[in-house]
Amino acid sequence: MARIYAQRSGSLNEQDRLELLRLLGKAGYIVKIAREKQNSKTTYTYFVEYTEEQEEK
Repeated sequence: MARIYAQRSGSLNEQDRLELLRLLGKAGYIVKIAREKQNSKTTYTYFVEYTEEQEEK
């Protein structure tokens, strides 16, 4: 799965992540919002993960 993070100089809020999720899903990707801890702190980095849909054979 590929990931989309906000750039350091930019901001990607929850509404922006949901819009990205909607557009990628509409384009046929499998998408989800996930988070990971930053350097064992109590803050999290949120990102959008996506992958192409696998067609069943």
